[in-house]
Amino acid sequence: MIVLFVNACLRGEKSRTLALCCHYLKELKAAKPDTEIEEINLEEMEIEVQSGSLIEMRDGFLRAQDFSDPMFDLAKQLIAADHIVIGAPYWDLSFPARLKVYLERCSVDKLTFVYDEKGMPHGQCRAKDLTYITTAGGYIGDMNFGFDYVKGLCSYLFGVKNFHFAAADGIDIIGVDAEAKMEEAKARLTEIVKEI
Repeated sequence: MIVLFVNACLRGEKSRTLALCCHYLKELKAAKPDTEIEEINLEEMEIEVQSGSLIEMRDGFLRAQDFSDPMFDLAKQLIAADHIVIGAPYWDLSFPARLKVYLERCSVDKLTFVYDEKGMPHGQCRAKDLTYITTAGGYIGDMNFGFDYVKGLCSYLFGVKNFHFAAADGIDIIGVDAEAKMEEAKARLTEIVKEI
């Protein structure tokens, strides 16, 4: 099983979101020893923000149905994964901007999705499951726009069917037991491994 880990944790080893991701990947590997993890570390990558000239160049390749340019490598990697894991801190009600740029780069007509004769998209991703992992200093509540966006995009365009979510939120609020919150999130992640 190929697991694509999209690491949008900007604080590196200090990231509590990354700590949860590492727990999940370790549990997944223990449960499914044939698991191969491919990591995309967005903090270490230079992904150009979509621009008019970049879109024009991309559209030329699409018209020629030529996906050999490196700009399509991330989309190809995404559709080849058996399971997608996204680790992103809760950032201004969603997630860091680098993740949005990555998802835009992966959204490629005739590669990650195709349109039928009625104009409806059909996802081409092999992965049927996506696990979204986050942490938040405050409480997320019903303002989970980051996960909601990923779920909407990946179900509608990419064809992912099952979505799993784990969060440790409220961990910077005075009086909250942050370690207990992290342990609760780890327990949820262990349950997700059993569901997959």
